[in-house]
Amino acid sequence: MTEAPYDPLVSTIFRVATQLGILGKDGEPAQDPEEITDEYLNEVYTRTRAFVVLCSSELEEFFEARCLSFLSDCVEMDSGREGHNCIHALSIHFRANIGNLLESGHFVDFYATPNQAGKFAKELRARKRAGSDDEVPILNRKTLVAKLCVWYRDNVVRVSHGISDSDLMTLLAPLGFSRHLVKEECPTLCAALQSLAAARGEAAHRAGQSSGWPFKGLAAPLEQQLSASDAWGRWIAVVDALYEFEDLIKIRLDTTDSSAEFDASPV
Repeated sequence: MTEAPYDPLVSTIFRVATQLGILGKDGEPAQDPEEITDEYLNEVYTRTRAFVVLCSSELEEFFEARCLSFLSDCVEMDSGREGHNCIHALSIHFRANIGNLLESGHFVDFYATPNQAGKFAKELRARKRAGSDDEVPILNRKTLVAKLCVWYRDNVVRVSHGISDSDLMTLLAPLGFSRHLVKEECPTLCAALQSLAAARGEAAHRAGQSSGWPFKGLAAPLEQQLSASDAWGRWIAVVDALYEFEDLIKIRLDTTDSSAEFDASPV
C-alpha cells in the first residue's frame, strides 16, 4: 500500500502522544475520569499543553512543505495548464515585486519586440567594448519563475505561523486556490483545523497555572482546559481529514478540465 504524504507526520505525533501519556502503552487514548475536575485538569495540564503545541508545530511544517512541493511540481510542469495557472497566480500576487524589478531597470525579454531586443543587444555590445562589467539584469520566464518561488518561500511560507483553516488558505491562495474552493473541497479539514487551532492558541499563549487566569490565583475556566482525550480527539480529527487536502492538490495537478475553478485574483 502506498504511503500517504502525511504518514510520517502521523507516526511522529503518535510517538509524542505515547511519551506524553496522551496515549497508553497499548496505543489507545488515555481514558478521562467520569467526572472532569479541576484536580484532574491540573494533573494533565502540562502534558496536554505540550502535546497540542508540538503536534500543531509539526502540522504547520507539514502544510508549508506540501505547498512548496506543490509549487515545485508546477514549475516542473510549467508547460502544462496547471503549472501555467500556478505561475500566473503567483505573478499576480507578487505584481508589486515585479513592478519594482521593472523600475530598477530589468530588461523583460519575453515581452520585448524584435526591435527592442535588437536595441538591447546593441547596448550590451557597446557596454562590452567600453569595458563595463555592469550587467543589465534580464527578466525572462526562467528568471521570473525563480524569483516567484523565492518570494513565495520568503514572503508567504516563512511568515506563516498558524494552523487554522485561515492560515492554510493564506498558504494556498497565492498558488491559485480560491478560499471558496478550499472551503468547498476541504470542509471537514477546515472545521478540524479551527478546533485544533483554538486549543493551540489557548495552550501556547496562556501562561502556566501558577500565574493564574486572567489574574494571579484564579484558575482558567474548565471549558478552556483540555482533557487528555480532548487533546487527542482534536488532533485525530485533523488526521482523519488530511486526505481532503491531498485530494485538493492532486485534483489541481491531474485535472484536464479547463472549467476547474481557478482564482488568480490579488490577495
